[in-house]
Amino acid sequence: MASPLAGLTVLDCTHVIAGAWCSLLLADLGADVIKIEPLEGETTRGHPKARFKAFDYVNRNKRSLAVDLSKPEGQAVIKRLAKSADIFVENYRPGALDRMGLGYAQLSAENPALIYASVSGFGLTGPYRDRGGFDLIAQAMSGIMSFTGEVGSTKPTAAGVPLSDLNAGVFAALGVLAALHHREKTGEGQHVETSLLESAIAYTVWETGLHLSTGEVARPNGSRHRLAAPYEALKTADGHVVVGVNNDRLWARFCQALGDPALKDDPQFADGRSRVINRDALAERIEKVLAGATTEEWMARFEAVGVPSGPINTIDKALTDPHIQARGLLAEVEGRKFTRTPLQFSKTPVEVKRGPPPLGSSSRQVLAEAGLAEDEIEKLVASGVIGAGEEVKA
Repeated sequence: MASPLAGLTVLDCTHVIAGAWCSLLLADLGADVIKIEPLEGETTRGHPKARFKAFDYVNRNKRSLAVDLSKPEGQAVIKRLAKSADIFVENYRPGALDRMGLGYAQLSAENPALIYASVSGFGLTGPYRDRGGFDLIAQAMSGIMSFTGEVGSTKPTAAGVPLSDLNAGVFAALGVLAALHHREKTGEGQHVETSLLESAIAYTVWETGLHLSTGEVARPNGSRHRLAAPYEALKTADGHVVVGVNNDRLWARFCQALGDPALKDDPQFADGRSRVINRDALAERIEKVLAGATTEEWMARFEAVGVPSGPINTIDKALTDPHIQARGLLAEVEGRKFTRTPLQFSKTPVEVKRGPPPLGSSSRQVLAEAGLAEDEIEKLVASGVIGAGEEVKA
């Protein structure tokens, strides 16, 4: 069975994470993604002997074309490829590709059906347009770092994963899919763009809602939910357990599992609002009971009465969890394991078909598919415009 986006060609003119994550999602969904890299390779490829290379985990399922974009001949190669491509993804600083003749206006003039996706730090308009953007900066400016961390903490803390980078990539991919739907109806391509800063702010759903509704400014809350209690990590005899008790029905079940019926009727914790207001006293009382058994034992009790709970896994335990194994989230290809895109389709499967491409391994193949004659290709290779590594067949 064909994958959902089989038959689509994507030119991936990206580097590092955000843009590459967008094109990875499209590749996992079946698009033919051609990774456009400088002759020396993208910086995230790292040292050849390094055991971990960041490049590998956002560039699987792609083919590699190495080209010198500083040369007119290299720019001409990309223009030629763009004439028949469906999608172009880039995350250069605003204006950089325009100066090379590879901006949206220039490429769409030759291919009006082209969908051109731009991911940048701050967007293509506005006073910060020309600033360089990184995930940490977006997390800081979006407010995320101001309310991440333990209660009462004054030290700014970033989320443990690059939220704004990854979320910008997801939004860009979503925009591309919406633009594809529009093109199906009209034949028109268009320019889709998003930014790290806006994508970070988009994740502050509760915090922006709270402020816009009440004027309150969110502060660090640890693992606690802002609107429910107990909804946090709580100490047990051998570690912690996280529980999600966000209504009175679950509260009653939680008290039953604890074996503390008096807790349910305590006026301090009579309803959701009072449990949030008195959450410190509530957590202290609960943890006195939880100290009598292990995390695994408490999870069994909570599961028996239908209270959502879970352990705090390290990444190795998360990946070997029997449920994750059963869901098939890990895919193996070319002797290596990767986490696949977490989507399941009943008729058009998501597949990891190839690992990360060696630098320039598909250069000759891609150019031949674009109609260049063999002697033209070899001339470009000999002149240093195109890098052609060890060829890997599709």
